[in-house]
Order: sequence, then structure tokens, then C-alpha cells
Amino acid sequence: MTAGQYPTITNGMGNLTPDMWRRLMTMLADFESKNRDEQKVTTGKGGMVPFLAKITKAQCVSVNKYEYAWVQVALNDDNTATVVDGGKTSTGENDEWDFSAINLLEISNTASRGSVGVDLSSDDYPAGYTLQVLGGGSTTTGTVTPNVEPIVLMHKVSGRSVESTARYVFTATNENDGECSYDLFAVTDAIAAPSTVSGVAQIYVDNSDGDLKVRFGDGTIKTIVVDT
Repeated sequence: MTAGQYPTITNGMGNLTPDMWRRLMTMLADFESKNRDEQKVTTGKGGMVPFLAKITKAQCVSVNKYEYAWVQVALNDDNTATVVDGGKTSTGENDEWDFSAINLLEISNTASRGSVGVDLSSDDYPAGYTLQVLGGGSTTTGTVTPNVEPIVLMHKVSGRSVESTARYVFTATNENDGECSYDLFAVTDAIAAPSTVSGVAQIYVDNSDGDLKVRFGDGTIKTIVVDT
């Protein structure tokens, strides 16, 4: 049985008489009539309906952890977002950090772990890469303006969810980015000439003569250096 379906029960069972079932169905219909719109958000006492916010700046508070400045936005019909005139913002009497938000996924970040479990200290982690602030960009001190200003679903938490002061929070996964740099690259020594792949040049060590070669996307093979 789904919302909006209220059957008439004519046979009772003990204290669950037909009249009791009728009263229960009446109460259920009355309750659901006030919550029929699936877009309506109901919060508990002292709660706040989540809202959309644009991240405008990040400030490093500890290794791989940031606080974020933000402004409230509204979605337009063309899937763009506009800052809400007179809407909520992280800016208070002092500066844009008065009501800053935190990313809940950054709480457990460390110097070697971040972004929901990525091992930043692994030998496989690309040299020159760092954990990015939400929206892109990196800093270990001070502030950074994200490469893009991402839109997040912002919540205000209070009561038992905080130690003392109400906080603004959101949840989003940080990216890893940077400039790749390696001291060397390795290829298997040696293999048979690879099959041609259109649009791709393949470097390999030919097992027929030990020479380093390249096979271009049109099938042409050229020797880069001879094994002598």
C-alpha cells in the first residue's frame, strides 16, 4: 500500500474493530495530506532546510583540511546558478570566514591520507600531485580561490551534532591534481611488435633485435635507438 491509498476494512480482529481501522485510515490520510509534495523538506525543532551554496574561497586550517567561504545561490531554468539577493553567506561582521563551512569528508584527512582514502604517500601517487581544495587549487598556508566555484548542498548543524557552536557543513569529494613529473619511464625488455592502434604511437623494445622502436598509428615502425 502506498501513500494515498486508504482501504475500507469491514472485518475486525479483537480490539482492532472496523471503527478503529476507519479512525486509523482517517488519521493516516490527514497526516499524508500535509506531506504529499515530495519536494517539501520537514526538519525537526530548531532545524534548517538545506540550501544551495557556491564555494568562493578556501583557507587551509591544517594539512589537507580547509574551511570554505560561500554564498547562497538559486538554480535557474537553464541550469546556471544566481547568487540570492539578501541570501545567506559566510560573511559576517568581520570577514568572509565568520560563518565558514567545512567539508565533512576532509575531517579524517591526514598528511598521508585524503579524499576518501587515497594514499598520498604511496609510490604510485604521481609526483607533483596534491590533494586539491574543492573546486581545484592547492595551498598549505593562507587562502586560495578555487579554479571553479562549485555548488554544494549546504546544511547548518547544531544541538547534539556540535560541541557548542552551530556549524555550516557540506559533503563533497576532493580531487587530486597537479603536474606529473618522473625521473624515468620504463618499458618491458623486450616484446614483439605491437599491433597498430589508429591515432596512437607505441614505444617498445623489439624482441627480434633489442632495438628501441616506435610504431605509429598508421603502422609505420621507426627505430629510435639501436641496441649495440
